[in-house]
Amino acid sequence: MGQKKKKSPKRSGSRVDMREPVPRRDAIGVQNNYAPPEGAAAPVLGLPQVDPGFTSRDTELGRVLALLDPKGTDQAGLVVAEGMGGVGKTQLALVVGHKALAREWFAGALFIDLHGYTTPVDGDRAVESFLHALEVPTQRWPADADGKRALYRSALERRAEDLGGPILVVADNASHADQVRPLLPGQTRHRVLITSRDRLTSLHSRRIVLGHLDEAHSVSLLGESLRIVDPDDERADDTADLGRMAKACGGLPLALRICAAILSAAPDMSTGELATTLEDAESRLVHLRDDSRNLRAVFEQSRARLSKDAAEMLALLGLAPGPDISMTAASVLAGDTEQETLVSLRALASAHLVSGKKGRWRMHDLVADYAASLASGKNETGRYPRARRRLLQHYTAVARDARSHLDVLPGEEPSPAFRDRSAALKWFDTERAVLLDAVHTEVERGIGLPFALIPYLANQRSFHDMEVVSRIAIHACQKNKSPENEGMAWNGLGLAFRQVGRFEEAIEAHHRALGLLEQCGDPFSEGMAWNGLGLAFRKVGRFEEAIEAHHRAHSMHRQLGDTHREAIAWNNLGLALQEVGRFEEAIEAHHRAQGLLEQCGDTHREATVWNNLGTVLREVDRFEEATALLNRAVDYFASCRDEHSEGDARYELGLTWVAAGDPDRAVPYLERAVELLGANNDPHLHGKAARALAEARAALGGPVSTR
Repeated sequence: MGQKKKKSPKRSGSRVDMREPVPRRDAIGVQNNYAPPEGAAAPVLGLPQVDPGFTSRDTELGRVLALLDPKGTDQAGLVVAEGMGGVGKTQLALVVGHKALAREWFAGALFIDLHGYTTPVDGDRAVESFLHALEVPTQRWPADADGKRALYRSALERRAEDLGGPILVVADNASHADQVRPLLPGQTRHRVLITSRDRLTSLHSRRIVLGHLDEAHSVSLLGESLRIVDPDDERADDTADLGRMAKACGGLPLALRICAAILSAAPDMSTGELATTLEDAESRLVHLRDDSRNLRAVFEQSRARLSKDAAEMLALLGLAPGPDISMTAASVLAGDTEQETLVSLRALASAHLVSGKKGRWRMHDLVADYAASLASGKNETGRYPRARRRLLQHYTAVARDARSHLDVLPGEEPSPAFRDRSAALKWFDTERAVLLDAVHTEVERGIGLPFALIPYLANQRSFHDMEVVSRIAIHACQKNKSPENEGMAWNGLGLAFRQVGRFEEAIEAHHRALGLLEQCGDPFSEGMAWNGLGLAFRKVGRFEEAIEAHHRAHSMHRQLGDTHREAIAWNNLGLALQEVGRFEEAIEAHHRAQGLLEQCGDTHREATVWNNLGTVLREVDRFEEATALLNRAVDYFASCRDEHSEGDARYELGLTWVAAGDPDRAVPYLERAVELLGANNDPHLHGKAARALAEARAALGGPVSTR
């Protein structure tokens, strides 16, 4: 079939009319330049128009313009604007180009869409496209590629001389440096602006990386896009629901524009309706498409250019729980060495599908959504379920190793996987969000991870998370028919309830624990449940029942030869005895606890006993002994950075100085107690300390405010 003869652009002098550009396709089958409309006037070299509603990129605009400014101090002949698909690179480049032309920095501009992620335009075919735009007759073109490149550079210089200034070259959607390299001008006065989803490092360019928009700018983009279609669209002012939508879109401009288009096409749809649809969707990508844009297709284009290993790594990352993943965990997931895995992760980072920092790797929420869909569609092969189990087993094993350091006693050998308790806590802190998500998503697969995580959450006073994880553990134990472990999970739930003041629920949880543990014949765990029940009883004023529960606890642990748990029960018994005014018995109980803890080498809990013993000695007016013990507790807790316990001890020491008739010495301790307890998730004790501080100041005739 013969080819149709191409229609030449309308000429005026030596210029080509590029205003109001209309897309066309030439013989190579891709849109690679812009032809002028019929009858256009005032011919100039130009750029495509910017989509209406471009907003929220002032910082990036300023940086790129500064690099292109011919009179600037930080000039760059070659600038690459890079970022993930849909982040708004093309629009940024066009806005920059139009602003630069308006400021008369350039006499004209050449634009080409290189279609790097669909049907890429070869660099030398791009050169041919620019030769057409520069009106070089085809009969003058050399046969070889090098000759055409040289001709392009000379033609560009002639056009610049004709127009009286340098030219801005904009190469959009480049996926490889070889697409761009033939287009580079020979003279440094010209500028080249490239957009890409990849890091084109071999070009030695200045790079500007575009990230997602924050919530405020995302809401602004949504509202502006709605007003462009209908200035009276009241939905543009629904900032709360637009904020939900922005969050669901992860601040990705293309996703936000699609949402605005969906709303504009359906005037009866509320912003809340679309936001809820996105929030509740198993895959948001299903909904992020309109008649001309499809976010999933954008991600598919990026994935299609990856190596087989990198594409597989992307799918595997869709299985990973939490917001990010460590290098070690990623290699476990992949079933490869860290070095092999690193190669794939760096390939994904180069394509802006993941980002890496300090050994951890993260995906944008919508990329993670896409990656998850890749893995879920291939579960029948067996590799993906195995990879997921392998990762869960890794997290469970390391969490157990870290847990072994939390309450280790002298003579005990915690896991050598961690240097010390500080290193174990740091690992927990770093992986916390990942582990919590893993517990939620893997509840059907095992109970090891929840039980490894609960002690850490208790240590951090994260009682809401502790409640959630304990409930998950209970469900898992019931499913796996493990009543003994279920009893311990109920005991953990009771502890979480007690710490947040839900005392009746705590009592019920401990009763559930006791019923299961008595049935299983586990006296060790049963003793722990009696101890927890006694603490809950004391909080609701059932002091005699609390005393009985703690007696049973220390008796059971003594019979088992568990000196450590026996000491804990004696200490708690002392607290219950204080409540009913049996102070001498309380002092004896605390002394018993102190001796046993000293024997065990548990200085931390021994310091807790110093605190409790100091409070009961205050009740019997033995102030000198009380302040000595409380000072000792304060110093110890400060030395090991246990801020909550230090705040508690300072509060009790302040009360003791007030009781001893010296409120002046009490105030500094109470001030610091208020500060520490306010920062460590104990509103009840913080309130008591604040009231005590106000009373101490009032006794001195000072300000009562505890602000």
